[in-house]
Amino acid sequence: MARGITGRVVRFGLAGALAISPLLTGIPPAGAGQNQQAVMDFNHVFIIMMENTSYSSLIGNPNAPWINKAASKYGFAKNYYGVSHPSQPNYIAATSGSTNGVIDDNDVTINVRNVVDQLEAHGKSWKAYMQSLSLCNGNKLAHACGNQLYERKHDPFVSYKDVQNNPARMANVVDFGQLTSDINGGAPPEYVWISPDQCHDMHGRAADATDPCAFANVQDLIAAGDAFLRDTVSKIMHSAAWAHGNSTIVVTWDESDFPFNDVSGCCDAVPGGGHVVTLVISQSAPGAQTSNVAYNHYSLLSTVEHGWGLGCLKFTCDTSDVMPMSDLVGAN
Repeated sequence: MARGITGRVVRFGLAGALAISPLLTGIPPAGAGQNQQAVMDFNHVFIIMMENTSYSSLIGNPNAPWINKAASKYGFAKNYYGVSHPSQPNYIAATSGSTNGVIDDNDVTINVRNVVDQLEAHGKSWKAYMQSLSLCNGNKLAHACGNQLYERKHDPFVSYKDVQNNPARMANVVDFGQLTSDINGGAPPEYVWISPDQCHDMHGRAADATDPCAFANVQDLIAAGDAFLRDTVSKIMHSAAWAHGNSTIVVTWDESDFPFNDVSGCCDAVPGGGHVVTLVISQSAPGAQTSNVAYNHYSLLSTVEHGWGLGCLKFTCDTSDVMPMSDLVGAN
């Protein structure tokens, strides 16, 4: 299993293409949600987006002990899929309800409604933590920094025009090093997004095989990512923010293994980004919970929207096919 190449362009079908026009208005269709359980209101939501690793590469892998233990101890979405290939469309999908025409990993600026608009319109605080962003020396629009540790394609927030053009919003996109102090401070953000760098998200970088972060060192990357998740989730669960109660951590992967032979998908994204692991640690649904319901990154966004009554964006408005993960996060 090799890893992708920086700046690669993969033109599979436009999963999440704008094909169902009634859903693009942000108004749920008639009868939408009639079979939905109301998602529990959250105090805090933590989303950790990992990279380029399939379900079958992780479940049962001895190099991923924390992930496998978590799958048996917490919520486990066994039928979860990426939305598209390559990486960036998945990040856009998870934060705006559609790939919005983004089909590759090139730097983009798109003028569409997104989760930041929803959160701020409803008085919800947010922050995005990007590991190794500090290596960009203040240039948050840099394509890559620190020898491909940070890559903009894994930071969807800076690609939205109404975030780019708003200094206060850009100030909420910070280096991962600020996470611990923020979630233990007096006003921890309610919506937290975490993107590990490419040595800790299982993606890797173009380098000689002697570099443990090189694409070729697949099992080393999996082990490093597993350790990152163990440590990060522990920090969150021992934080002041978590002590507030009724919070949720979602750990997911953007897409399956390179070279992207798996294009399975669901939920208005077929072809999709392949079968991936998704773990849910919820104070509203404690203990082991296994779900076989088909979910994808639209479902993840829908879960946040339903929990906080944010409305819907693009394909999250299609509640007949894109359902919130109420069985894993807890329902009213």
